[in-house]
Amino acid sequence: MDLAACIVKLDHSVGNPDDTPNFRQTPGFPVYGVGQCSLAGINQVAEKMSKGEKVIWFNMRQEPVVYISGKPTAPRKKEEPHLNIPVALKAAELDAYEGKFAKEIEAMTKDGNIEIHKDKGLQENPMEREDISEQLKVESVQEFNKLLAGMKDSSMPNLSVVRVPFQEERPLPEECFDQIVSQLANESPSACSCIFSSQKGQGRSTLGTVVASITKASQMMVKLEKMVEEGMAEKSWAEGIIKKKFEEPVASEDLKDPFLRGEFDVIKELLEKVPDTKEGKILADKMIDICGVPPEGTGLQNLRKCIIQTKYKYDASTEDKQVVWKRMIINFIERYFYIICFATYARAQAKEGFKKTFVSWMEDHSELRGMIENGKDKLEWYRKVDESKVSDLKGMLGGSDYKEKLGVMVSQLYKLAFQTYSDIPRGPIKDNLMRKLACKTLLEILPGDVTERVQKELVAQKLSTDFDTVMGLVVGMEA
Repeated sequence: MDLAACIVKLDHSVGNPDDTPNFRQTPGFPVYGVGQCSLAGINQVAEKMSKGEKVIWFNMRQEPVVYISGKPTAPRKKEEPHLNIPVALKAAELDAYEGKFAKEIEAMTKDGNIEIHKDKGLQENPMEREDISEQLKVESVQEFNKLLAGMKDSSMPNLSVVRVPFQEERPLPEECFDQIVSQLANESPSACSCIFSSQKGQGRSTLGTVVASITKASQMMVKLEKMVEEGMAEKSWAEGIIKKKFEEPVASEDLKDPFLRGEFDVIKELLEKVPDTKEGKILADKMIDICGVPPEGTGLQNLRKCIIQTKYKYDASTEDKQVVWKRMIINFIERYFYIICFATYARAQAKEGFKKTFVSWMEDHSELRGMIENGKDKLEWYRKVDESKVSDLKGMLGGSDYKEKLGVMVSQLYKLAFQTYSDIPRGPIKDNLMRKLACKTLLEILPGDVTERVQKELVAQKLSTDFDTVMGLVVGMEA
């Protein structure tokens, strides 16, 4: 990637972000997640750590991060300003790459200023974001990893810095799991603190907190089992702690939904063909929940529930915007699959101090790579509608007096839409899905010539295909 051809973009575009954006601790563990801190925020995180204990700061970003006048920035392609650039380098090579980016920033600086880019507003879908630029006075240029390394000589003498370059949204490369485990294998699960930082502190930070929590939980279970073996504790006492702390899900209405429970086709295939993954899924789900959103956790994203929640956004979106949601959903399924595999590995290998790596474990179960590759997009991409009811509505609306029947038809269309999306909780996403389906069904059941005229008007007037617009055109159309 030619950094000289890139633009420079602020990590946090909208408003005045906190110095420690989205900082939180995983309940029950010395495991923390955070977005890209400001210069002052790095020191604030240091102040939150226990003095005298070992701290490992895991930088979860592939892309280089350089602070310009105390503000974190990263390179982006000119043609893709809303997407992080993929960097296919080893962790050891990324520090030098970050240094190269710092030099490019210095070269781009003119008369003490540099052009930086940011998003005009906050939009979740990258396709809906608008790029704008402004001039920023360059008072200092500092590499992120060098800033962290400098903490070791000042406020955090027990700090280790580790770069874990997971791909955005994905659980790859597999070696990244082992980078985290290798740092924790010989440490006390209750004493060694872990900080996971990424751009927003959402996807990659959360993945890191889940991996660390699974590792620490596995170590704690081994300790409890050894206490029982050595006669230091009752078996029932140890089993009770393991069940409550590492297995038992928090009571929630979400548990009634099979998709929110993670029961996708490829996951069910995994549990069937590799029985040990059933226990792995229990541990994975518990750690995902406590690292996720309230009330179970304190984080920004539940790495299991986000799959179907993103699917709802896909369903509610227009076709041109669906491509981004679909990519996310497929990546999220793959990520969840790997987390279950990792939890299965951790439960089995913690007793031996993780002598076998996760990559080696995956080699022993190499068929799993093909399973997820072939199964990660096996999802109902289009909601099935009761065609017999659509046919009945079409018969009801037939004839030249179709306009007179529209009033009754509206309630029937929304009734059908409500039944079709009965599994989705009430809210804006469900409302959008229902309106979208009502519009689509209306165009299907109108007399053919009327639908054709409506579609021509939509194109001619450059109108959006939404229910109110289509209904307005139908009502205002001359016979």
